[in-house]
Amino acid sequence: MSNLKRLNYIYINTLKIPAFQNIYELSRLTGISSRMLYCLSKNNVEYYKTFTILKKSGDPRTINAPLYSMAIIQKWILRNILEKITPSNRAMAFRKGSEFGCKMNAKYHVGTLYGLSIDLADFFTSIKSNKVYCLFRNLGYAETAATILTNICTLDGALPQGGVCSPTISNLICITLDNRLIGMCEKRGIRYTRYADDMYFSCDNKDLLKKTFPKIKTAIEDQNFTINNNKTRYHTPSNRNQITGVVIVKTNQYEEYELKAKRKLKQSLRAEIHNAIMTGDYKNKGHILGIISYINFVEKENSDNYLERIKEYIVKCANKIIFFEELIKAYNENLFFNNMEKIAYDKDQIVDFFKEEDSYLKLLDKRIEREAYLQKYHRDDICMYLDWPRGLDPNNNNDIGLMDDCPF
Repeated sequence: MSNLKRLNYIYINTLKIPAFQNIYELSRLTGISSRMLYCLSKNNVEYYKTFTILKKSGDPRTINAPLYSMAIIQKWILRNILEKITPSNRAMAFRKGSEFGCKMNAKYHVGTLYGLSIDLADFFTSIKSNKVYCLFRNLGYAETAATILTNICTLDGALPQGGVCSPTISNLICITLDNRLIGMCEKRGIRYTRYADDMYFSCDNKDLLKKTFPKIKTAIEDQNFTINNNKTRYHTPSNRNQITGVVIVKTNQYEEYELKAKRKLKQSLRAEIHNAIMTGDYKNKGHILGIISYINFVEKENSDNYLERIKEYIVKCANKIIFFEELIKAYNENLFFNNMEKIAYDKDQIVDFFKEEDSYLKLLDKRIEREAYLQKYHRDDICMYLDWPRGLDPNNNNDIGLMDDCPF
């Protein structure tokens, strides 16, 4: 065995990652046939499903999702090799542990007055195959093994957006950049973190951030990344300090802070909840619960309880459908929280309602308001109005015997 191969194996054994020289040895390690591994490595483009989604800006984002066989081997590489390597401690995304994530990323900058946010354009596709190859070579793999791993983890010469290994590889590729920026910032008293392609720098001196920006830009470009100038922002005490979707809010004069989710996110969530309850369509219930869980995660340490507030809002919306039997049934079958009470549909309540002054006009207003709402969002009405008076029933066949002089 040559000295180079011996050194490679020493490094691999130190990292406690699996060693192999060729596809046959990789096959024995993974349990995947050598023929399949050869196809995945040589014809990887055949093992992805490509589609586009819209960014917040409205521009399309191309996603390359690996098919089952490709995803299996990528998960093996992720768990047995990539996750054994520790990224920079300022890399906050794609990592396990309570000390990482978007919330801790924002917390790291609490208390500073000024901030600089930088977005890296085309982050994953900026990481080319040669960098991924060098990563595996630096881990101790010989040329053939590093080439196999690189071919499996890349697509069209770069990291694919949607690849299983892409997030973790990006963190490892950025170790050099992170360490350079950490050294640069610590000398100047600047705090630095990176959440995927979102970089954030903060300190108490606005001029210092501006003077340091050219050096930051040089460090980024030296690693073949490009700054998205449209998303480069300076934050001051006069504007809300938002870091990777988390807003830092000063609560009092004693320099105490709370973390909050973006106001627009909360507004869109309320609109989605209202739409589900008003239409009886709960197909987005999973998405709604996911957003609620995220907001609660961000704000659970705050003085007010977000879960209680959102439950109160749900009840408020539910009170608007007490005259609509089908909506009540859909609501009861799709409770957002198990500990929330169901709504009872009470026909006598409708009868009692008509005993009130101007009750018909009030009910008509509810019907008109509902029709306008459904028309605005181009939704069909699931209600049959079986217990409504004749004049308000579109089928005109459901008289419940209320007041012979009903004007409708």
